[in-house]
Amino acid sequence: MFNNHGNVTTSEKQSKALAPTSDHIDTPNLIRSKSKANIQLYDELGINQETRQILQDNHAYIWKKDAKGNLLIKSLSSDPSSPRNWMNWKRYALVGLASLLNNLVCLCVSGYSTGVEQMQEELGFGSELGTLGLSLYILGFAFGPMFLAPLSEYWGRRPVYLVSWTIFTIFQIPLALAKNLATVLVCRFIQGFAGSTPLANTGGVVHDLFGIDEGGMAVAIYALSSADGPPLGNALSGYLAQEKGWRWLFWTYLIIFGAFIFIIFFFLPETRDTIILSRKTRVLRQQTGLEMYGEHELVKKDPKHLYTVTIFRPFKFLFTEPITYLCAGINGFVFGMIFLSNEAFPLVFGSGNGGHGWTHSGTVNLTFLAYVLGSVMGFALTPIQNRKYLQASSIKGFSDPESRWWSALWCTPFCPIGLMIAAWTSYSYLPWIAPLIGFTLFGFGFYVILAAILNYVVDGYGRYSASALGGVVFVRNIVGAIFPLFARQMFVGMGNQWALFLLAMLSIGMVPIPFYLYKKGKTVRQKSPYCATHFGEEE
Repeated sequence: MFNNHGNVTTSEKQSKALAPTSDHIDTPNLIRSKSKANIQLYDELGINQETRQILQDNHAYIWKKDAKGNLLIKSLSSDPSSPRNWMNWKRYALVGLASLLNNLVCLCVSGYSTGVEQMQEELGFGSELGTLGLSLYILGFAFGPMFLAPLSEYWGRRPVYLVSWTIFTIFQIPLALAKNLATVLVCRFIQGFAGSTPLANTGGVVHDLFGIDEGGMAVAIYALSSADGPPLGNALSGYLAQEKGWRWLFWTYLIIFGAFIFIIFFFLPETRDTIILSRKTRVLRQQTGLEMYGEHELVKKDPKHLYTVTIFRPFKFLFTEPITYLCAGINGFVFGMIFLSNEAFPLVFGSGNGGHGWTHSGTVNLTFLAYVLGSVMGFALTPIQNRKYLQASSIKGFSDPESRWWSALWCTPFCPIGLMIAAWTSYSYLPWIAPLIGFTLFGFGFYVILAAILNYVVDGYGRYSASALGGVVFVRNIVGAIFPLFARQMFVGMGNQWALFLLAMLSIGMVPIPFYLYKKGKTVRQKSPYCATHFGEEE
């Protein structure tokens, strides 16, 4: 039905109906049409044969001359230097690396919680202040992407990854050596801010490497890294913190994260198309002596653009784009629930508050694997979801982002259902596996919602998906920073059962959002200046 680049190939009718998408490959007729237009433009501009050959050899063409006399360049869709034309194994390897970085920074969120009790005893502060360290890290997660994601669109993915990851790693050292609470809180916020780059940047990398119709599995891998990162942090760090102490937790993180500085340096190339084009135009200027530029280069010459447009853009998306704030709302609640669990699970399964009375923190933290199992179950649906998407796109003759919500239509209700099961089976006299089944169902719905959001935002906003995801991630982490602050008080005051029941009731409000975007999303996108302009944008 679709070829390797996601284009409809089954019939001539579908080919004619296919609207340009970000992964659209030029047909022979279109190539001939472009060639004639280029020849005419080149004749008008007085481009000699030598320059034309240089452009052809570099898989580039002049598409217009601006008011200042600059020749604006674009790359051909067949350009081998384009990340979308790289070998499949390389593209998926890079998505895997970016997703692993995302997984590690998410893992570090909850890993901190496993050692906080020991930290409280040694440094002498209360449990509420220990929770504040978790919230400040997540708060850094909220604000970081709003600045770092646009910078990756402006300067490129690679330099932002390298600089931010280095800062993220270095601040493990003062955490491991901390003598007071102030050091912990300041370092946690800086770490969260610097470590937030993968949260939104991974979506941008996926868009760089894959066209709309072929990116479903790549986005699913990205979503899995976001969904299972926080609960894995608890499960993997619990025994280490219990047996070796909280300082060794941060030393271990330092070793792992430090190794990834070298992995990023040697194995993560630039994937942003505008940055790659700017390198090409630099060579073309040297070879031809003509003022050839990509549009992105000319924009970068205006220093005001970075502050007034690029950094402002995620905030603008969040407050003016319905797709962004609706996705941010549903994403914020499910992630808030995941972060709230750092305080809730020790009460449900640990000693006190009518829990199961487990005393070993490593054992208690293993219960977070319920979310991981649920996420993996949701990931297993990816081939079915992709098939539904491709079928809908084939019928309509063009890419159909709204069909990305198909799985979420029937999986979102598993969130309130799962929490309801967990609520009324969390009594200490019932088997401990019962509430874990409920949490697994929540994790299942959580992953499917997250994958739908990421696919939909990346499809709709194209090259500006990192900025749109920055807005989505901002709300998610603001909510995630707030939820843990009241979790303990809520569960202690209301009891485990009624607290979970309240959360189940609140999560019912998420259920209509996927149905709305599935039915009305196209209308919403068409009213958006960014979606209408950049959806299906190839160059």
